[in-house]
Amino acid sequence: MFKIGKFSQLVRVSPRMLRHYEKCGLFYPAEIDKVNGYRLYSASQIPLLLRIVALRDMGFSIEEISDILDSFEEKDYIEKVLNSKTNAIQASIEEENRKIQRLTAARQRIEKGNYTTTCQNVILKEIPKIKVLSHRAIVPDYSYQETLWTSLYNFIAENDFYRLLGEHVIAIYHETEYKEQDVDIEVAIAVKELSESKGDFIFKELDAIEFAATVLCDGPYEKILPEGEGVLARWIEDKGYEIIGSERGYGIRHPGNEQNSQNYQTEIQFPVQKKR
Repeated sequence: MFKIGKFSQLVRVSPRMLRHYEKCGLFYPAEIDKVNGYRLYSASQIPLLLRIVALRDMGFSIEEISDILDSFEEKDYIEKVLNSKTNAIQASIEEENRKIQRLTAARQRIEKGNYTTTCQNVILKEIPKIKVLSHRAIVPDYSYQETLWTSLYNFIAENDFYRLLGEHVIAIYHETEYKEQDVDIEVAIAVKELSESKGDFIFKELDAIEFAATVLCDGPYEKILPEGEGVLARWIEDKGYEIIGSERGYGIRHPGNEQNSQNYQTEIQFPVQKKR
C-alpha cells in the first residue's frame, strides 16, 4: 500500500486531484487507516486511475467519465462514445477556425481603413417564380446548413442531374424568429426544368414574392449576412414596411461557381408589405 503522496508520484496525479476524484465518486482509496486516517492506495488501482486520466485528457467531463467507466469493457459502447466525442471536438475546432477567419478579416479591414459595409443600396422589387431542386430539413443549428448542401449535391451526382442545373442557389430560412437549435432550413438550386422528386429532394416551383426588400452583398457569408440584414432592417423600419415571410439568400456567386469566398455575391431578400 502507498500513502497518497507516494502514490501521486507513481501515477503523476496530484494529491489534490486524487481527493477531487474521490469527492466526485470516481476513485477511492483502497483503504483508509483507522488509526491515523491516512489514505492508502494499491498498485492494482493504477489501471483504473489511468483510464480516468486518459478520458479526462480526451475532454470528457466528470459525469461523462463516471458513465463511461461503468461500461468500459463494452467495445461497441466505447467505440460509439469515442466517435461521438471526436465529432464534437472536430465541430468545435471548425467553429474556432471560423472565429479566427472572422478576426483575421476584421483586422485586415481595420488595417486598410475599410470597416464599412460592402452591401449595396436596398431595392424593393418583385421576385418571380423559380424552378428549383430543393432539400429541406430541421438541423441542429445554422452551422449545419453546409450538410444540407452536401446532401443536395450528392443527390445531383448520384442521379446525374447536372444538365438540369442553373447558375444560382437559394437558401430559405423558414423560422419566424432566430433559434439556437432545431432550425428549419431549405436549400435549393435553380433548374432549367423540373424532374421527378425522390424522398427529401424535391423538384418544385418557388412561389413568387410580390414585394421583396433586397440588398446585394459581396464577400464571405459570415461577413455579409449580418451586414446585409442590418442594412435591410434600417430600410424596412425607415420606409414603414414589415416582414411577412421567410428570408432568402439568393446566391449569384457561391461555392458552386466561385472558389474565392471574397468574391461571393449574395442577394438577401425579405418579403415585405406596408404597415397598416
